[in-house]
Amino acid sequence: MNTPSTICAVATPPGVGGVGIIRVSGPDALAILRRLCPALPGDLQSHKLYLTQARCPQRGEVLDEVLAVYMKTPRSYTGEDVCEIQGHGGALNMARLLEAACNAGAVLAEPGEFTRRAFLNGRMDLTQAEAVADVIHASSQAALRLAQRHLAGQLGESMARMQQELVVAVTLTEAAIDFSTEEHVYQLDSTEQIGRLEGLIGEAKRLLGTFDAGRQLREGVQVVIVGRPNAGKSTLFNRLCGQPRAIVTDIPGTTRDYLEELVQVGGVTLRLVDTAGLRATEDVVERLGVDRSLEQASGADLILWVIDASAPLALDDRERALLEQAAGADVLPVLNKADLPGGLLDADRVLIESMGTVEAVAVSLLDGQGGEALLGAVEAVAARRLAPAAEGVTITRQRHRQALSKATEAMERALEATQMGLSHEFIALDLRLALEALGEMLGRVTIDDILGRIFSDFCVGK
Repeated sequence: MNTPSTICAVATPPGVGGVGIIRVSGPDALAILRRLCPALPGDLQSHKLYLTQARCPQRGEVLDEVLAVYMKTPRSYTGEDVCEIQGHGGALNMARLLEAACNAGAVLAEPGEFTRRAFLNGRMDLTQAEAVADVIHASSQAALRLAQRHLAGQLGESMARMQQELVVAVTLTEAAIDFSTEEHVYQLDSTEQIGRLEGLIGEAKRLLGTFDAGRQLREGVQVVIVGRPNAGKSTLFNRLCGQPRAIVTDIPGTTRDYLEELVQVGGVTLRLVDTAGLRATEDVVERLGVDRSLEQASGADLILWVIDASAPLALDDRERALLEQAAGADVLPVLNKADLPGGLLDADRVLIESMGTVEAVAVSLLDGQGGEALLGAVEAVAARRLAPAAEGVTITRQRHRQALSKATEAMERALEATQMGLSHEFIALDLRLALEALGEMLGRVTIDDILGRIFSDFCVGK
């Protein structure tokens, strides 16, 4: 990639710190570094730190005592010439050094532009570029480990192997079409092709099966607290947060909108959501809150269904519809107010058991009774849902899922066409569509790969 501009940015977090770093990348990086640090030696070695002074390019005044390093292409993060100036931390000092870099000829980088250039220069594929952001934003040790595996290229390597198998399939199919009149004609072996496609489809479906666990590990398990007004939802929310985030009163309808908080339970990140009480109401604001509660619950991974166990179950129509339509979510009934005389009827308990996917837990949120059992149940559900993400390669983003789904559908059509003995042209078309879908995931074009394999593996050019 030929980039006309040389970019710069502060590479360390804003605020007070012992060290701050200005990063410069592009064809003029070394020249800009020399303008900023004129005392550097003429024979500057790559990847070596130099203690020097950064100066204003116009006035020559000393800006800061810094460590400067030059990283010669291609052995740098972006694959271009990269320089870094490590100065004293602090927003004002970093702003002044950044301004000096711009005055020396650099332009301010756009968000993510360093990683974008690394991708465009072939230093990483798209899955690794995404993993850079995932490492930065990881909210748990498990999410960080998964992001590091992606950054190391595990997902990209797995997809590249599938891609290469598809290249072979396309090559054999198109060679049978294009060079059928040659003396060295290659007859497509349908049995071999079917076996190859079946293996690829199986691997693609296995990866698709890891999406929910991967997404939950990266974003946090979405835990939505639902129930009738005054059942104890906000109290449960506050206990899980470890602080009084939600207002708790005896007045029904206190919670008008949902509250969201990230919490750690057993090393797992939960995206905890407290919702408005589910009931029919004439209050316009409260009704909007109930609608938002239903919207949040529709995307939940785990629903904590809080029930006032001191009174007979009064199941609101909206509450019933929400629980019945919570496709893919686990439902954990939380029987609150266990310190009071029980009011649930036998029929209520049967109904609760039928609507929950996890065994109900009895608690008293007022005095903390049953709290450990509840946390244990939540941890067990989260661990089960995240288990696939801990085993081998995992996909974590909707983009991965869409690309793999497109590839799988195309490969299944190609497999069916092969089994039916249809024309090679039909098979090749679907194989190319599958290859393009995998190329979207990695950000790689594969036409040259196909041509290269055709002309190297088959003596068709003679």
